[in-house]
Amino acid sequence: MSEAAATKGYRIALDCMGGDLGPSEAVAAAALAFKEGVIGPADSLILVGHEDNLRLLAREHRLLNKPDRVLYRHAASVVSMDDAAMTVLKSKRDSSMVKALEMLKAGEADVVISTGNTKALVAAGTIKVRPMEGAERPALAAIMPRREGHFIMLDVGANPEAKPEHLLHNAVLGAIYAQCSLGIAHPRVGLLTVGTEEGKGGARINRTHQLLKAMGERINYVGPVEGYDVFGDACDVVVTDGFTGNVLVKTIEGLVYMVRDLVGSKVKRNPVYIASGVAMFPLLRDLKGKLKPERYGGAPLLGLSGLVMKAHGSSNRQGICSAIRLGLEALGHDAGRRMQEALATANQVVAATPEEA
Repeated sequence: MSEAAATKGYRIALDCMGGDLGPSEAVAAAALAFKEGVIGPADSLILVGHEDNLRLLAREHRLLNKPDRVLYRHAASVVSMDDAAMTVLKSKRDSSMVKALEMLKAGEADVVISTGNTKALVAAGTIKVRPMEGAERPALAAIMPRREGHFIMLDVGANPEAKPEHLLHNAVLGAIYAQCSLGIAHPRVGLLTVGTEEGKGGARINRTHQLLKAMGERINYVGPVEGYDVFGDACDVVVTDGFTGNVLVKTIEGLVYMVRDLVGSKVKRNPVYIASGVAMFPLLRDLKGKLKPERYGGAPLLGLSGLVMKAHGSSNRQGICSAIRLGLEALGHDAGRRMQEALATANQVVAATPEEA
């Protein structure tokens, strides 16, 4: 963090209207972020949504005693989870999501946090905030648990039809985000595919593999990785397209819930399992804590010229607070400038590396 930024602080625009739990949970998250010191003494928060409603909720959470640090931006409409992206851009320009993004574009905010419609946020962010120079599409980067610690996976839903150069961009952007969010000095980058042998995975994967190797020492590329590798210690950044990444994340979520329900039902139905269930409770509680989404907060839309954090639509106050924390950490590490430089280097490699026959 620069001395000037540390003195001035950061401005956080919180889209309060888009999540499943509504503005009450968003304002509760804001109060929690102040209480836990996530929002620093020099930082300010802008609550974006229906202003009268937000002020009432702020009163409930005792935020009115921070008039210089809690501000409001009125937005008359709400982006629903069913709204098409183009509908939002054409008919809901006065929505909390669009208003927050416009504040970022105008330099009135340093980061946007939203729990809203992912497709709408990606489209509106791309059009309103614009991609970084040299980037075409943003990528959603999620922090995921593994046996020991965490790893970054991107893209998990922004760009389902990524080209090789997009995947290369994901790799360099994800490596910088891993440095900022996980504190890994030289993150290992792996390319998700169906086999580690040369030539497996199709033309897109093979070209991406070629480009990543051509990056040389500018990225710590460890090669292709398979699905069962990602939760071990094979790499710190897993690169894939938005379709594959989104399917994988949702499959993991479904598997966690299934295991939880299976264990619970077995213990309840058979008295023999009760003693074992009690003995396993600390382990299960630890596992649940490691896997719960609110622990990891939001996924940034990497590759935009401003920082946009997408929190899960069902995020509770802890999850939204975590998204605020991750956004501030990225700002503090000067991630935007570093990502812009990395993109320029990656594009030079693309231009200098002819496709293999």
